[in-house]
Amino acid sequence: MDAYISKEEVFTAEAGYWKMFVKSNLHRLGWKLHNVRNVMDMKAKFGGFAAALIAEDADCWVMNVVPVSGPNTLPVIYDRGLIGVAHDWCEPFDTHPRTYDLLHASGLFSIEKRRCEIAYIILEMDRILRPGGHAYIQDSLSILVEIEAIAKSVGWRTIMFDTEEGTYGSRKVLYCQKQVLHDRVIGL
Repeated sequence: MDAYISKEEVFTAEAGYWKMFVKSNLHRLGWKLHNVRNVMDMKAKFGGFAAALIAEDADCWVMNVVPVSGPNTLPVIYDRGLIGVAHDWCEPFDTHPRTYDLLHASGLFSIEKRRCEIAYIILEMDRILRPGGHAYIQDSLSILVEIEAIAKSVGWRTIMFDTEEGTYGSRKVLYCQKQVLHDRVIGL
């Protein structure tokens, strides 16, 4: 019974966090301006990010991905009426026929860095992200510094933000945008 209660508390806390996060960051992402339609949550946990987007009436489709390196929470995602899949991020993700406008990764690199190279995951993100698309990566500062260097080397624009923890918090957010091809040529 204690395990059930604690799982319910974790579920409720996660849902509340993402609701607050999406509400406060929807304008910062420029959701309406960038016409974001296809979204992937790369470490979906219970699908709280997708549920928060639905609650804010964001006109998008969300693919919830549960990494195989963590617990299988797909039954919870399905019970919420959301779409989801389990995936090993050390392998390519089958995207046919879809690419994504926004990739969301919260804590993904912290768990996957023990299994595969961060650069491999960034290159896979670059492959499935549309030109002009955005990546929103939340993780520890030390990991984000490494991710930022790789992201810049593949031609992404990056900006680092503080989380609700503040300036001295251990977690930060790296906002990335994949440049459109003509932006890359002009910049050379």
